[in-house]
Amino acid sequence: MPSNRPGGPPTRPRALAALVLVALAAAASCSSTSSSSSSSSSPKVPDSLPAAPATNQNSAFSGNGPYAAGVTYETTPQGDPVVVYYPVSPSATKGRTTYSINLARWLLGSPTATIPAAFQGLPTTLATTAYAGLTAAAGTFPVVLFSHGYGGYPEQSSFLTDHLATWGFVVVAPDHRSRDLAAELAGKTQDCFPTCDVTDLENALALARTLDGTKGGFLDGRLDLTRVASLGHSAGGGAAIAVAAADADVRTYIGLAPASGPVPTSAKPGMIVQGGADTVVKPTESETLYGTLPTPKRLILIEETGHNVFDDACVIGAAQGGLTAFIGKLGLQADFVKIATDGCSAPDISPPVAWPLIDQAVTAQLRFGLGIDPQPVGLGPTLGTNFPGVTALVTATPPTS
Repeated sequence: MPSNRPGGPPTRPRALAALVLVALAAAASCSSTSSSSSSSSSPKVPDSLPAAPATNQNSAFSGNGPYAAGVTYETTPQGDPVVVYYPVSPSATKGRTTYSINLARWLLGSPTATIPAAFQGLPTTLATTAYAGLTAAAGTFPVVLFSHGYGGYPEQSSFLTDHLATWGFVVVAPDHRSRDLAAELAGKTQDCFPTCDVTDLENALALARTLDGTKGGFLDGRLDLTRVASLGHSAGGGAAIAVAAADADVRTYIGLAPASGPVPTSAKPGMIVQGGADTVVKPTESETLYGTLPTPKRLILIEETGHNVFDDACVIGAAQGGLTAFIGKLGLQADFVKIATDGCSAPDISPPVAWPLIDQAVTAQLRFGLGIDPQPVGLGPTLGTNFPGVTALVTATPPTS
Protein backbone atom coordinates (compact mmCIF):
# COMPACT_ATOMS: atom_id res chain seq x y z
CA MET A 1 0.00 0.00 0.00
CA PRO A 2 1.45 3.43 -0.87
CA SER A 3 2.43 5.71 1.98
CA ASN A 4 3.45 9.33 2.14
CA ARG A 5 4.60 9.07 5.75
CA PRO A 6 7.68 7.22 6.99
CA GLY A 7 6.90 3.92 8.67
CA GLY A 8 3.22 4.73 8.78
CA PRO A 9 -0.07 3.88 7.15
CA PRO A 10 -1.28 5.36 3.89
CA THR A 11 -3.02 8.69 3.72
CA ARG A 12 -6.54 8.42 5.13
CA PRO A 13 -9.63 9.80 3.42
CA ARG A 14 -11.21 12.70 5.22
CA ALA A 15 -14.31 10.61 5.84
CA LEU A 16 -12.25 8.64 8.37
CA ALA A 17 -11.34 11.77 10.30
CA ALA A 18 -14.97 12.86 10.29
CA LEU A 19 -16.15 9.53 11.69
CA VAL A 20 -13.64 9.66 14.52
CA LEU A 21 -14.46 13.27 15.32
CA VAL A 22 -18.13 12.34 15.58
CA ALA A 23 -17.23 9.57 18.00
CA LEU A 24 -15.04 11.88 20.04
CA ALA A 25 -17.62 14.64 20.02
CA ALA A 26 -20.03 12.31 21.80
CA ALA A 27 -17.55 12.01 24.64
CA ALA A 28 -16.31 14.52 27.15
CA SER A 29 -12.63 14.85 26.44
CA CYS A 30 -10.06 15.61 29.08
CA SER A 31 -6.68 17.31 28.56
CA SER A 32 -3.47 16.26 30.14
CA THR A 33 -2.58 17.90 32.94
CA SER A 34 21.32 20.96 29.09
CA SER A 35 24.45 20.21 29.22
CA SER A 36 26.09 17.14 27.66
CA SER A 37 26.67 14.18 29.93
CA SER A 38 28.52 11.96 27.45
CA SER A 39 31.86 10.50 28.36
CA SER A 40 34.70 9.45 26.11
CA SER A 41 35.47 6.46 28.34
CA SER A 42 33.08 3.77 29.52
CA PRO A 43 31.96 4.51 33.09
CA LYS A 44 32.08 1.89 35.80
CA VAL A 45 29.10 -0.47 35.75
CA PRO A 46 26.93 0.31 38.78
CA ASP A 47 26.40 -2.47 41.30
CA SER A 48 22.64 -2.00 40.86
CA LEU A 49 22.78 -3.55 37.36
CA PRO A 50 22.63 -7.36 37.39
CA ALA A 51 25.51 -9.27 35.86
CA ALA A 52 24.94 -11.40 32.78
CA PRO A 53 24.34 -15.05 33.66
CA ALA A 54 27.32 -17.32 33.02
CA THR A 55 25.15 -20.06 31.48
CA ASN A 56 22.24 -20.19 29.01
CA GLN A 57 23.44 -16.93 27.50
CA ASN A 58 21.33 -17.21 24.34
CA SER A 59 18.27 -16.67 26.53
CA ALA A 60 19.95 -14.85 29.42
CA PHE A 61 17.66 -11.81 29.24
CA SER A 62 14.49 -13.34 27.78
CA GLY A 63 12.85 -13.66 31.19
CA ASN A 64 12.28 -10.83 33.64
CA GLY A 65 15.22 -9.45 35.59
CA PRO A 66 15.59 -9.03 39.36
CA TYR A 67 13.44 -5.89 39.64
CA ALA A 68 9.73 -5.28 39.32
CA ALA A 69 8.53 -2.68 36.81
CA GLY A 70 7.16 0.69 37.86
CA VAL A 71 5.23 3.10 35.63
CA THR A 72 4.15 6.70 35.94
CA TYR A 73 3.19 9.72 33.83
CA GLU A 74 5.06 12.98 33.57
CA THR A 75 4.71 16.08 31.39
CA THR A 76 7.47 18.02 29.65
CA PRO A 77 7.64 21.82 29.99
CA GLN A 78 6.34 21.86 26.41
CA GLY A 79 3.14 20.15 27.60
CA ASP A 80 3.74 16.70 26.08
CA PRO A 81 2.86 13.56 28.05
CA VAL A 82 5.71 11.18 28.84
CA VAL A 83 5.35 7.65 30.22
CA VAL A 84 8.25 6.49 32.41
CA TYR A 85 9.01 2.82 33.15
CA TYR A 86 11.57 2.14 35.87
CA PRO A 87 12.90 -0.57 38.20
CA VAL A 88 11.30 -0.95 41.62
CA SER A 89 12.06 -3.28 44.49
CA PRO A 90 9.85 -6.41 44.36
CA SER A 91 9.17 -6.00 48.09
CA ALA A 92 7.54 -2.61 47.38
CA THR A 93 4.86 -4.28 45.23
CA LYS A 94 3.41 -6.47 47.98
CA GLY A 95 -0.32 -5.93 48.32
CA ARG A 96 -0.51 -3.84 45.16
CA THR A 97 -2.26 -4.60 41.89
CA THR A 98 -0.65 -4.16 38.49
CA TYR A 99 -1.50 -1.36 36.11
CA SER A 100 -3.82 -1.72 33.10
CA ILE A 101 -3.53 0.29 29.89
CA ASN A 102 -6.71 1.73 28.40
CA LEU A 103 -6.28 2.71 24.78
CA ALA A 104 -9.34 4.97 24.99
CA ARG A 105 -7.32 7.50 26.99
CA TRP A 106 -4.84 7.89 24.14
CA LEU A 107 -7.73 8.40 21.72
CA LEU A 108 -8.48 11.45 23.84
CA GLY A 109 -4.84 12.54 23.83
CA SER A 110 -3.95 12.02 27.49
CA PRO A 111 -2.88 9.04 29.62
CA THR A 112 -4.93 10.49 32.49
CA ALA A 113 -8.11 11.32 30.55
CA THR A 114 -11.43 10.36 32.07
CA ILE A 115 -12.96 7.65 29.92
CA PRO A 116 -16.43 8.81 28.81
CA ALA A 117 -19.50 6.64 28.47
CA ALA A 118 -19.05 6.46 24.69
CA PHE A 119 -15.95 4.29 25.18
CA GLN A 120 -17.06 2.21 28.16
CA GLY A 121 -16.99 -1.50 27.46
CA LEU A 122 -14.98 -1.26 24.24
CA PRO A 123 -12.05 -3.67 23.75
CA THR A 124 -9.35 -1.17 24.70
CA THR A 125 -7.75 -2.54 27.87
CA LEU A 126 -4.61 -4.55 28.55
CA ALA A 127 -3.26 -5.72 31.89
CA THR A 128 0.47 -5.14 32.30
CA THR A 129 3.11 -6.35 34.74
CA ALA A 130 3.99 -2.83 35.94
CA TYR A 131 3.00 -1.07 39.17
CA ALA A 132 2.00 2.58 39.35
CA GLY A 133 2.97 5.11 41.99
CA LEU A 134 6.11 3.54 43.49
CA THR A 135 9.56 5.02 44.10
CA ALA A 136 12.38 3.59 42.02
CA ALA A 137 14.65 0.95 43.51
CA ALA A 138 17.91 2.07 45.06
CA GLY A 139 20.80 2.41 42.64
CA THR A 140 21.58 4.18 39.38
CA PHE A 141 20.13 3.04 36.08
CA PRO A 142 20.67 3.72 32.36
CA VAL A 143 18.10 5.70 30.36
CA VAL A 144 16.36 4.38 27.24
CA LEU A 145 14.40 6.82 25.08
CA PHE A 146 11.44 5.00 23.50
CA SER A 147 9.69 6.31 20.38
CA HIS A 148 6.28 4.91 19.45
CA GLY A 149 5.09 4.17 15.92
CA TYR A 150 3.01 6.28 13.56
CA GLY A 151 -0.54 6.41 14.90
CA GLY A 152 0.76 4.87 18.13
CA TYR A 153 1.11 5.93 21.74
CA PRO A 154 3.85 5.69 24.41
CA GLU A 155 2.40 2.56 26.08
CA GLN A 156 2.17 0.60 22.81
CA SER A 157 4.96 -1.91 23.58
CA SER A 158 4.42 -2.62 27.26
CA PHE A 159 5.65 -6.21 26.90
CA LEU A 160 9.08 -4.74 26.13
CA THR A 161 9.17 -1.56 28.21
CA ASP A 162 8.01 -3.42 31.34
CA HIS A 163 10.65 -6.06 30.65
CA LEU A 164 13.47 -3.52 30.33
CA ALA A 165 12.51 -1.96 33.66
CA THR A 166 12.96 -5.36 35.36
CA TRP A 167 16.53 -5.43 34.04
CA GLY A 168 17.39 -2.05 35.51
CA PHE A 169 16.61 0.38 32.67
CA VAL A 170 14.59 3.57 32.99
CA VAL A 171 12.51 3.88 29.82
CA VAL A 172 11.33 7.39 28.96
CA ALA A 173 8.59 7.35 26.31
CA PRO A 174 7.23 10.66 25.01
CA ASP A 175 3.96 11.04 23.15
CA HIS A 176 4.72 12.22 19.61
CA ARG A 177 1.66 14.42 19.31
CA SER A 178 2.50 15.32 15.71
CA ARG A 179 1.65 11.74 14.70
CA ASP A 180 0.14 9.90 17.66
CA LEU A 181 -3.09 7.87 17.77
CA ALA A 182 -5.31 10.86 18.51
CA ALA A 183 -3.75 12.96 15.74
CA GLU A 184 -3.97 10.15 13.20
CA LEU A 185 -7.62 9.31 13.88
CA ALA A 186 -8.61 12.98 13.87
CA GLY A 187 -6.74 13.65 10.62
CA LYS A 188 -4.46 16.19 12.30
CA THR A 189 -1.00 14.67 11.85
CA GLN A 190 1.97 16.82 10.84
CA ASP A 191 4.53 15.80 8.23
CA CYS A 192 7.64 16.74 10.21
CA PHE A 193 9.46 13.42 10.55
CA PRO A 194 12.07 13.10 11.92
CA THR A 195 12.56 16.66 13.17
CA CYS A 196 9.52 16.70 15.47
CA ASP A 197 10.35 13.24 16.78
CA VAL A 198 13.94 14.10 17.62
CA THR A 199 12.77 17.23 19.41
CA ASP A 200 10.27 15.19 21.44
CA LEU A 201 12.98 12.70 22.42
CA GLU A 202 15.41 15.46 23.36
CA ASN A 203 12.71 17.10 25.48
CA ALA A 204 12.05 13.75 27.16
CA LEU A 205 15.76 13.36 27.94
CA ALA A 206 15.82 16.87 29.42
CA LEU A 207 12.83 15.87 31.57
CA ALA A 208 14.72 12.78 32.73
CA ARG A 209 17.62 14.97 33.83
CA THR A 210 15.19 17.13 35.77
CA LEU A 211 13.59 14.11 37.46
CA ASP A 212 17.02 12.80 38.42
CA GLY A 213 17.76 16.13 40.13
CA THR A 214 14.40 16.50 41.88
CA LYS A 215 15.05 15.95 45.59
CA GLY A 216 12.60 13.51 47.10
CA GLY A 217 11.17 12.56 43.70
CA PHE A 218 10.62 9.00 42.53
CA LEU A 219 13.83 9.14 40.41
CA ASP A 220 15.92 11.30 42.75
CA GLY A 221 19.56 10.48 41.90
CA ARG A 222 18.58 7.22 40.19
CA LEU A 223 19.71 7.90 36.60
CA ASP A 224 23.06 7.07 35.02
CA LEU A 225 23.05 9.86 32.46
CA THR A 226 26.37 8.71 31.02
CA ARG A 227 24.43 5.74 29.63
CA VAL A 228 21.63 6.84 27.28
CA ALA A 229 20.16 4.70 24.49
CA SER A 230 17.34 5.08 21.98
CA LEU A 231 14.75 2.52 20.92
CA GLY A 232 11.65 2.75 18.76
CA HIS A 233 9.16 1.04 16.48
CA SER A 234 8.24 1.86 12.88
CA ALA A 235 8.35 5.67 12.52
CA GLY A 236 9.69 5.57 16.07
CA GLY A 237 12.43 3.19 14.96
CA GLY A 238 13.53 5.78 12.44
CA ALA A 239 13.33 8.43 15.15
CA ALA A 240 15.47 6.34 17.50
CA ILE A 241 18.17 6.11 14.85
CA ALA A 242 17.83 9.81 14.00
CA VAL A 243 18.25 10.97 17.61
CA ALA A 244 21.35 8.78 17.88
CA ALA A 245 22.67 10.62 14.82
CA ALA A 246 21.86 14.01 16.35
CA ASP A 247 22.86 13.57 20.00
CA ALA A 248 26.32 12.50 21.16
CA ASP A 249 24.86 11.47 24.52
CA VAL A 250 22.92 8.63 22.85
CA ARG A 251 25.47 5.81 22.85
CA THR A 252 23.50 3.00 21.18
CA TYR A 253 20.24 2.64 19.27
CA ILE A 254 17.72 0.02 18.17
CA GLY A 255 15.15 0.31 15.38
CA LEU A 256 12.24 -2.15 15.37
CA ALA A 257 10.91 -2.31 11.79
CA PRO A 258 12.26 1.24 11.43
CA ALA A 259 11.38 3.94 8.94
CA SER A 260 14.28 5.31 6.91
CA GLY A 261 15.85 8.57 8.03
CA PRO A 262 19.17 10.08 9.16
CA VAL A 263 21.76 7.63 10.49
CA PRO A 264 24.82 8.17 12.71
CA THR A 265 28.03 8.99 10.90
CA SER A 266 30.28 8.01 13.81
CA ALA A 267 30.70 4.51 15.19
CA LYS A 268 27.89 3.67 17.61
CA PRO A 269 26.63 0.13 18.23
CA GLY A 270 23.29 -0.20 16.42
CA MET A 271 20.69 -2.85 15.72
CA ILE A 272 17.65 -3.32 13.49
CA VAL A 273 15.04 -5.99 14.26
CA GLN A 274 12.55 -6.70 11.49
CA GLY A 275 9.55 -8.95 10.92
CA GLY A 276 10.03 -11.16 7.89
CA ALA A 277 6.37 -10.94 6.81
CA ASP A 278 5.88 -7.22 7.55
CA THR A 279 3.81 -5.49 4.85
CA VAL A 280 4.06 -2.00 6.38
CA VAL A 281 7.86 -1.66 6.58
CA LYS A 282 9.11 -4.36 4.28
CA PRO A 283 12.21 -6.47 5.09
CA THR A 284 14.00 -5.17 2.00
CA GLU A 285 13.63 -1.61 3.34
CA SER A 286 15.28 -2.55 6.63
CA GLU A 287 18.05 -4.41 4.80
CA THR A 288 18.76 -1.30 2.73
CA LEU A 289 18.77 0.90 5.85
CA TYR A 290 21.07 -1.56 7.61
CA GLY A 291 23.56 -1.16 4.79
CA THR A 292 23.87 2.57 5.56
CA LEU A 293 24.57 2.16 9.30
CA PRO A 294 28.10 2.47 10.70
CA THR A 295 29.67 -0.53 12.39
CA PRO A 296 29.34 -2.28 14.74
CA LYS A 297 25.80 -3.22 13.76
CA ARG A 298 23.39 -6.11 13.81
CA LEU A 299 20.28 -7.09 11.81
CA ILE A 300 17.78 -9.63 13.13
CA LEU A 301 15.07 -10.84 10.76
CA ILE A 302 12.31 -12.70 12.62
CA GLU A 303 10.68 -15.08 10.19
CA GLU A 304 6.88 -15.26 9.73
CA THR A 305 6.15 -12.17 11.81
CA GLY A 306 4.42 -8.93 10.86
CA HIS A 307 4.63 -5.27 11.77
CA ASN A 308 2.82 -5.52 15.11
CA VAL A 309 5.08 -8.19 16.56
CA PHE A 310 6.87 -5.29 18.29
CA ASP A 311 3.80 -3.83 20.05
CA ASP A 312 0.70 -4.87 21.98
CA ALA A 313 -1.77 -4.27 19.14
CA CYS A 314 -2.54 -7.96 18.62
CA VAL A 315 -3.37 -8.64 22.28
CA ILE A 316 -4.95 -5.45 23.60
CA GLY A 317 -8.65 -6.05 24.27
CA ALA A 318 -8.24 -9.58 22.91
CA ALA A 319 -10.96 -11.08 25.09
CA GLN A 320 -13.44 -8.65 23.53
CA GLY A 321 -12.35 -9.07 19.94
CA GLY A 322 -9.25 -6.86 20.00
CA LEU A 323 -8.49 -3.85 17.85
CA THR A 324 -10.43 -5.25 14.92
CA ALA A 325 -13.62 -5.21 16.99
CA PHE A 326 -12.80 -1.79 18.44
CA ILE A 327 -12.19 -0.23 15.05
CA GLY A 328 -15.34 -1.89 13.75
CA LYS A 329 -17.42 -0.41 16.56
CA LEU A 330 -16.17 3.06 15.62
CA GLY A 331 -17.04 2.41 11.98
CA LEU A 332 -13.50 3.06 10.75
CA GLN A 333 -12.24 1.93 7.38
CA ALA A 334 -10.65 -1.33 6.36
CA ASP A 335 -7.22 0.11 5.57
CA PHE A 336 -6.81 1.17 9.19
CA VAL A 337 -7.72 -2.36 10.31
CA LYS A 338 -5.05 -3.74 7.95
CA ILE A 339 -2.28 -1.58 9.42
CA ALA A 340 -3.38 -2.05 13.04
CA THR A 341 -3.54 -5.83 12.73
CA ASP A 342 -0.59 -6.63 10.41
CA GLY A 343 1.00 -9.72 11.92
CA CYS A 344 -1.90 -10.56 14.24
CA SER A 345 -3.23 -13.67 12.50
CA ALA A 346 -2.10 -16.78 10.66
CA PRO A 347 0.03 -17.51 8.78
CA ASP A 348 2.07 -15.05 10.86
CA ILE A 349 3.34 -16.30 14.21
CA SER A 350 1.40 -14.99 17.20
CA PRO A 351 3.44 -12.04 18.55
CA PRO A 352 3.67 -13.34 22.16
CA VAL A 353 5.54 -16.38 20.81
CA ALA A 354 8.24 -14.06 19.44
CA TRP A 355 8.41 -11.72 22.42
CA PRO A 356 11.03 -13.71 24.41
CA LEU A 357 13.40 -13.48 21.43
CA ILE A 358 12.74 -9.75 21.10
CA ASP A 359 13.21 -9.20 24.85
CA GLN A 360 16.50 -11.09 24.72
CA ALA A 361 17.83 -9.25 21.67
CA VAL A 362 16.87 -5.75 22.80
CA THR A 363 18.09 -6.18 26.38
CA ALA A 364 21.38 -7.73 25.26
CA GLN A 365 22.00 -5.00 22.67
CA LEU A 366 21.33 -2.23 25.18
CA ARG A 367 23.70 -3.78 27.69
CA PHE A 368 26.43 -4.20 25.10
CA GLY A 369 25.93 -0.81 23.49
CA LEU A 370 26.02 0.97 26.85
CA GLY A 371 29.15 -0.83 28.05
CA ILE A 372 27.44 -2.94 30.71
CA ASP A 373 28.58 -6.15 29.01
CA PRO A 374 31.97 -5.81 27.27
CA GLN A 375 30.88 -8.34 24.64
CA PRO A 376 27.38 -9.10 23.32
CA VAL A 377 25.62 -11.77 25.37
CA GLY A 378 23.39 -14.11 23.39
CA LEU A 379 23.37 -12.11 20.15
CA GLY A 380 25.22 -14.61 17.98
CA PRO A 381 23.79 -16.68 15.13
CA THR A 382 22.28 -19.28 17.49
CA LEU A 383 19.93 -16.62 18.91
CA GLY A 384 17.60 -17.27 16.00
CA THR A 385 17.05 -20.96 16.80
CA ASN A 386 16.93 -20.81 20.57
CA PHE A 387 13.26 -19.97 21.15
CA PRO A 388 10.45 -22.47 20.55
CA GLY A 389 8.02 -21.63 17.77
CA VAL A 390 10.03 -18.83 16.19
CA THR A 391 13.20 -18.53 14.13
CA ALA A 392 15.34 -15.58 13.13
CA LEU A 393 18.29 -14.81 10.91
CA VAL A 394 21.10 -12.84 12.54
CA THR A 395 23.59 -10.74 10.59
CA ALA A 396 26.36 -8.83 12.33
CA THR A 397 29.11 -6.52 11.08
CA PRO A 398 31.74 -7.25 12.21
CA PRO A 399 30.63 -10.89 12.58
CA THR A 400 30.24 -12.45 16.01
CA SER A 401 30.49 -16.05 17.10
